[in-house]
Amino acid sequence: LSTVANRPNIPAPLPSALATARVIDDIGRVPYPVGVQSPKVELNANAKDSKYDREFLLQFMNICKENPDNLPALDAIGLEPPSQ
Repeated sequence: LSTVANRPNIPAPLPSALATARVIDDIGRVPYPVGVQSPKVELNANAKDSKYDREFLLQFMNICKENPDNLPALDAIGLEPPSQ
């Protein structure tokens, strides 16, 4: 008796955002969706590497909760973890 026909069609999980992330070559050419503000232009006027302001980063706080595997512990870089 085959049970293959009785299994529900369960989609495969989507890959992690960190696993599919790419390097941004030109921060000015990134298209942001409606309602998402871009980084402040003045921070990147003469910057070699892209700079992101606090307001830009905070808008993703409730969405991006994954950490890279190689992220050091906060106390290793002189910061204290938030109290739980």
